[in-house]
Amino acid sequence: MLAAQPRTRAQLEPLVLANLIFVLGVALHTSDHLRQVRGLAAVPPAVLTGGTLILVLTVTTLVLTLRRHPSAAMVATVVGFTAAIGVTASHLLPTWSFLSDSYPELGLDAYSWAAAVAEILAGAILGVVAFRSRAAAD
Repeated sequence: MLAAQPRTRAQLEPLVLANLIFVLGVALHTSDHLRQVRGLAAVPPAVLTGGTLILVLTVTTLVLTLRRHPSAAMVATVVGFTAAIGVTASHLLPTWSFLSDSYPELGLDAYSWAAAVAEILAGAILGVVAFRSRAAAD
C-alpha cells in the first residue's frame, strides 16, 4: 500500500476555498435555524443531531485542509457530498421519516430556503473540488 502524499499548494488552494464556501453555507443555514420564529425546539431531534454533526465535521474538514493533512481531500469529499444529500433529504423533500424537517410543509420564508440551498450547493462544491483534488494527486 502506498503512503498518502501531502497535497501540493496548487491542489490545496481550491480545496481551502471550497472549505471556506462550505463554512459560509453551513453558517447561513445554522443562523437561519436560530432566526426562525418556530425556534430550534421545533426541529426534530434527529435533524438537530445531524445538523450538529455537520457543524463538527465542517470544522474538522477545514482544520485538516489547513494543516495539509493527507486525508483532507478524502474527508472533504465525504463530508461535502453527505451534507448536500442530507440537507436535501431533510429539508427539500416532503416528510418521509424522523429525519425530515420539510420546508415545503412548513411555509418558511425565502431566506430559509436560500440558506438551505446555499448549504446544499456549498456541500456539493466541496465534494466536487475535493474529489478532483484527490484525482489530481493520484
